[in-house]
Formats: sequence, C-alpha cells, structure tokens
Amino acid sequence: MDTFQSPPPPSRRDKDPGPTSVTIPASPFMQKLGFGTGVSVYLMKRSPRGLSRSPWAVKKINSGCSQSQRSLYQRRLREEAQTLRNLRHPNIVGYRALTKAPDGSLCLAMEFGGEKSLNDLIEERREQGLGMFPAATILQVALSMARGLQYLHAEQRLLHGDIKSPNVVVRGAFESVKICDVGVSLPLDENLTVSDPELSYVGTEPWKPPEALESGGIISDRSDIFPFGLTLWEMLTLSIPHLPIPESDSEEDSFSEESFDEDAYYAALGTRPALPPEAMDPSQGSVRELFLVCTAREPRERPPAARILQALEQGQL
Repeated sequence: MDTFQSPPPPSRRDKDPGPTSVTIPASPFMQKLGFGTGVSVYLMKRSPRGLSRSPWAVKKINSGCSQSQRSLYQRRLREEAQTLRNLRHPNIVGYRALTKAPDGSLCLAMEFGGEKSLNDLIEERREQGLGMFPAATILQVALSMARGLQYLHAEQRLLHGDIKSPNVVVRGAFESVKICDVGVSLPLDENLTVSDPELSYVGTEPWKPPEALESGGIISDRSDIFPFGLTLWEMLTLSIPHLPIPESDSEEDSFSEESFDEDAYYAALGTRPALPPEAMDPSQGSVRELFLVCTAREPRERPPAARILQALEQGQL
C-alpha cells in the first residue's frame, strides 16, 4: 500500500509483541494486493478444515532484498506492529499478528480492510471514463477518514503521517472505509504537536503539507488534515496531486515523462491544487468547501479532525 516508509518511534505503552506462531503460506499461494519499499502486501485466506475465517492482509519483506535491507525492513515491521497493536477503531485497519513466513521473513498480519484501495478505485473510474465520484460518496469517505483521524489524534495522540488514497482501503460499495499503514506515524504531545526534535515527517511527496517541506516547520495534527483534503481532491479529479490531470482515459495520451515539467511540479508541492471546471458543479459544493478549508496553507486555519467529524455528522457542509 505504501511507497515510502521509514521507522516510526517506539510505542509508549507496550513492549515488542514478538513473533506469533501463525502459518503464513508461501508468496506464490497468496494474492498480491500491493507493494511498497522492500515489502509486498498479500491476501491470506484462512479456512482450515472447512471453517470460514476472515482473511488477513500480510505485509511481507521481498525476497530480493539484501541482508542489510532485510534487517532494516524487519526492524520497521516490528515497530509498525508495535504501533498498530495499540489501535482499535472501525476506521483503522487492525493488528492481527507478527509472525514469520516459511522462508524466515518477518511478516505483519493485519485485518483485511477491503478488496481495493481508494487509489485503485480512482484509477478504475478514470480508466472507465466515469468522471469524478458523486458528492455523497466523497463525503462518505471523508466521514470515515475523519472518524479514524479523530481517534488517532485525540485519543491515541498519534499523527498518521502518510494520508493518501493508497492508504485508504475500501470494502464493497464503500460499506467500509479504513485508514491503513501506520508505518511512519509520529507521537503527538499534549498540544497535538510533534515536539521530539529527533523525529521528522516522512509522508509521500505529492501529498506533503507545506510545513513538512519547510525547514523548521511545526508538524502537528493539522499535518494530516492537508493530505486528507488532497485525498478529496483525488476523488474529484481522478488524479495524483500536482501531476497533470489526465485529459483522456489513456495515461499515455495525456502524460509522458518527456512532457513532465519537473520544476513546476516541485514548485507546486505543498500548495492547494486547482480544481477542474467539472468539479465546480453545484452538487459538489460541500466537497469543495471541505477541500478548501482543509488545504489552507497555515496549519492553524485547517480544522482539527474532531471539527470535521462534527460538521459531517451534523450535515453542516
């Protein structure tokens, strides 16, 4: 699911969970769901002796990694498991086990939150030429994400640190929407700020908030709100922030490496991307309002997750 990862800080509460005795099938016998730096995510079906059990998503270190890389990724998986095992919320993918595969690779088994990521659904919709998602669907995703972020920020004092459409998993016709991948999360202090000078925001470049791109920028709970707003933008434009919006259902026709303006891309990072004309449809008014306030340049001008949640639940948008 993730494309850029770095080790998160140790948990403040629990000790290392340690490997659990669970049998993980060899990679060729599992369906590949996604991949990241040094890891792949697989669907593990669990139906022993005819019993039907909920499937798991298993993050496994890639076999081609060098020994030094393998050691690094094992440490990262342990630390991600350390964070994830403390989280219990219907809009956050849950922890299941830390175990080993037949080849000895450390694996993190998680709740299977959905068949596809939001990014998968965005790509499919673009390829099918269906246009932006309906406002009701976007607000439904926003509500689920706001619930998950409010839990992380206010109850767990944790910054997710990498909010984006690939880190949102969806089941069915948006019956379930969950935030996943807490591998680069950061602890928040009593002011909901990352105050430890040894820690830094990692994120993923197109979704980074402006304070994460500036030297000395203060990282806080509002640093998750900016990419939250960009995720809504993705559902309106069916594109990745700050990259050219495809003009057809063929990416080859609308975007190529030769035509990519690298200087313009880097200059646009951390800014609010423009909306295309079709997103100005009156039906999308509430979505636009939420997008605009969440992508304010100044963090203090962005609403906290709790306020977003309240507005969505009370139909104030």
